This record gives sequence, C-alpha cells and structure tokens, in this order.
Amino acid sequence: AAAAAAAAAAGATAAGAMRAGGSHKSGVERQLLSVRARIQTALDALDEEELQPEVARANLTEAEKALRSMEMRLSAARSRPSALLEDGFLVEQTSADTRAWLLKNFTEHDQEAAHSNFELQASSSSSVQGTSSGGGVVKRRSSVAEDCEDVRRIMNLPNVAMILGKAARFDFDALALAEVPEVANRSISVFGGYVIQHRGSLIQEMKEKGWISDHTLFSQAFLAFLSRLDSLYVTDAVYHGSAHAVDVTATTEWFMRSAYIRERTTPLDHFMALAASALHDVGHPGKNNLWQSKMMSPLAIRYNDKSILENMHVALAFETMQNDSECDWFSMLPRVGSGEGNDPHNSANLQQYVRKGLISMVLATDMAKHSTHVQELQSYAEAGGHPAEDSNESLPGKEAEANKQRALERKMFLLETILHASDISNPCKPRPIMLGWTRKVLAEFWLQGDEERRLGLEVSPLCDRGTGMTSVAKGQGGFISFVVLPFFAPLASLVSEAREAKEELEKNAEWWKAQDEKGATYAQIFALPAAGGG
Repeated sequence: AAAAAAAAAAGATAAGAMRAGGSHKSGVERQLLSVRARIQTALDALDEEELQPEVARANLTEAEKALRSMEMRLSAARSRPSALLEDGFLVEQTSADTRAWLLKNFTEHDQEAAHSNFELQASSSSSVQGTSSGGGVVKRRSSVAEDCEDVRRIMNLPNVAMILGKAARFDFDALALAEVPEVANRSISVFGGYVIQHRGSLIQEMKEKGWISDHTLFSQAFLAFLSRLDSLYVTDAVYHGSAHAVDVTATTEWFMRSAYIRERTTPLDHFMALAASALHDVGHPGKNNLWQSKMMSPLAIRYNDKSILENMHVALAFETMQNDSECDWFSMLPRVGSGEGNDPHNSANLQQYVRKGLISMVLATDMAKHSTHVQELQSYAEAGGHPAEDSNESLPGKEAEANKQRALERKMFLLETILHASDISNPCKPRPIMLGWTRKVLAEFWLQGDEERRLGLEVSPLCDRGTGMTSVAKGQGGFISFVVLPFFAPLASLVSEAREAKEELEKNAEWWKAQDEKGATYAQIFALPAAGGG
C-alpha cells in the first residue's frame, strides 16, 4: 500500500509539472488514467479478504514503468526552449530584451527560425519576398545548362526510365540505378533531376508561394549542387557512397508524400528534406565515427569527437555552395531579418530556417543518438503525434511566441525522424534489395576491421571479418530487433504508409532467424563460391 501511495504521489507530481510545461497534455493524462487504474487494482487486491500479492505486484510494476516513461518525457520537455518560454519567472520578471538575450545565448531557442516556420506553415498563399545574399541574380555559365541537358538525356534512356519509374515506391532500387553504365557516377543528379521534373511541381510551388524568385535558375542551381555531390561522395566507400545517398533520398521522398507528413510540412520542408538526404553522407571516407575518434583523425580533432562525420557532411555541403556560385541554391532563398517591413509575412528568414533544418536533420543521423531518438519517438507516438499546426494569430504575444517555438521543435523532430528512418531502412526493403545493401555494409565494416588489425588496433564491433563471415544472420537479426524495429513500430502507428516497411521488416527478420537456425554462412546467404570474398 505504501508503494502504491508513493507511486500515486509521484504520478501527481509528474502530471502537475508536465501541465506547467504544456507538453503533450493529452498523452500524459491518458497515461495517468492508466496509472491510477493500475494502482487502484493493486489496492483492491491488497484489501481483499484473500490477499492477492502477485496481482498487486504486477499492477504496481506496470504503473512504475508508466511513471518512468512520463519522467523521461518531463525531463526532455524541461530542456526544450519552448518550456523556458512558459516559465513564469522568465515571462513575468524580465523585460522582452532581457528575455530574448537569455534565450538566444543560453538555450537553443531560435526565434527567427520559429517565426519563419510559422509564416511558412500559416501563410500558404502569401508571398515571402526577401533579398538573396548574392545581391542579385548570378549569371549561369553554359556548362550548367549542358549539365542539365546531359541529365535529361540519361533519364530518358529506356533502361534508366524503367528504374526511375519506381521512384514513387518504397521498393525503388538505387543499386540498380547506380549499376547502369550510362549513369556511372551521376546517380544523385539523375535521381534528383527526375524528382524535380516528374514527381510533382515542388519547386514550382515554392515559386508560387514567393519563397524563390526564379523557378528555372533555382532548379538549375540545385541540379548543379546534386552534380557536385556526385563527385564529392567517395568512390572507395563501399556502402556510404552516392548510391546510398540516392536510396535515402528516394525513401525520404516516399515518406514526405505520405498523408501524415504532408499535413504537417510545407513544400519548402519537403525540398529541404530531399536536400538533407542527398548530402547527409557526402565525403564519408568509409570508416565510421569510432575509427575517427580512435585514430584522433583531423576530423575528430576538429569536431571534438562529437558527431564527427555528420558535422563534416553538412559543413562540406555549405562550403561547396559558398565556393561555387553555380550550385548555390541556398543563396537564392530570402534572408530578410525578422520584423522588417510592415507586412508580417515579409519577415521569414528562409536561409536561417533551411540552414537550421539541414543541420538538425543531418546531425540526427548520428547513430549515437539513436536510443534517445527511439524513446522520444515512442513517447511522441503514445501521445498521438500532433495535429496539423493551427494559427497563433488569436493568442497573446508571449503565448504565441512559445507556441511558435513548440511548433518548430515538433517540425524539426518530425523531419529528423524521417531522415533517420530512411537512413536505416535497408532491412525494410524487399529481400533482394535488402541483401544487396547488407553485402555492401558488411564489406565496408570488414575493410575497416582489416585496417584496424593491420595497425594493431582493437577491431571495432561488427568489423571483424573472420567472426562476421559465420554470424551474418545473427548480426542482422539483432540489428533489426534492437535498432530498426523499435524505430519503425511507433513510426508506422503514425504514418500509415510506413506499415508496408514494417511488414517487410518483420518478414526479413523471420528470414534471418531461419538462416541463423540452420547456421548459414556468408557464402551460403549470398550464394557465393565458398572462397568468395566480401
């Protein structure tokens, strides 16, 4: 009974604090109802003439799990800038200037990005006019037009067109596209060009909303950017090459066209997600963050062992645009300061918003953050996700500001989730495609292990070729069970289209289990000669 009372008190405390923070009220309240019911059942079991300690213990255990989940959500909510915006002392006891200074310098609060997101979401018909960093339209050299024409020529080849015809489907085969000789090292620009031309009028919608000034020049610059990415992905990276970028971009495109995501994002978000997908592994050397840290590589030194490669990828993308005006689509976005002009819709700093989005999405692909991301996604799904954004126009200024920050946090979390899901989606693909990617990722891991062994270093997890050759099925089964499925299960509860991926994932899990039970080796799984290599 004492344990039940303590659990009830803890639940009340968590509920009160969460209500103060204003985060996921409905989800917490539903959990509290469940906790109260469990506690009441436990108390009833202890009050019966015939005590039922096992029933009481089972219900208290479930109540404790639910409270622990709420505690984690509360801790995460308190760390968000939107929670600080609702803090009574901060709102009532400080001036607007002081509050802005505190939030800008001591939190990750981004008022301009939050405001820009609100303008994008709430003003689907209003124009957002601004200045580009170039001070005018940059004249394109003829090579850009020639590059675009070359991409169009490749797209129209019958064998390429047949593969690209599946671009709208989850079973699109990026490896098949990369293997076409005419595509060679142009797979990112070919796929990106196809999406721009044939998968709806994404960039045209951005033009109609006033987010860009010239549809043709913006398309050319973006295609030139994709072409630069093609050349910057490292050919020696067996897995993390340009074909992987295409695969992730195609999967992101599939997710972004789902009903749930479309209702909560804008065409600019859609474009931003495709750009993030294309660049998310650019320059990957084929050796992971653990290797970089272990070797104290120049990248590890530069980024202090924190999301080493992810920081490098997004930095390289922006450096490429800064150094080459032909591919600098980013500078074509408006970058007016917040509050300029009399028109409230003339205050969206789209360059800042897109830069924040690209950085957030790419850094979220760091697998070191996966466990936290899973917990946040599970809590998000349990709370029912969030509805499409409502207008803040009727709210007082301070409440509207907090709502804008919350909306930005939700938007970024959703986009980060889509890119991360796409990045780990290989085990969800039909078996032939899944096996093609499995073979590539194993080859890259084992090459790293070979080099670690040559240098006398401890071989990193999953990088030992000798052990890996005999335990492929067990390793892949574990990856699905402990990494991919816990992420896709809550995602599929929100995005109905993702159920296709989850179902295929479960089929592949059963197949790997069967291979493990019969002791299948690498050679047997991939139908190679016994002496075949990786």
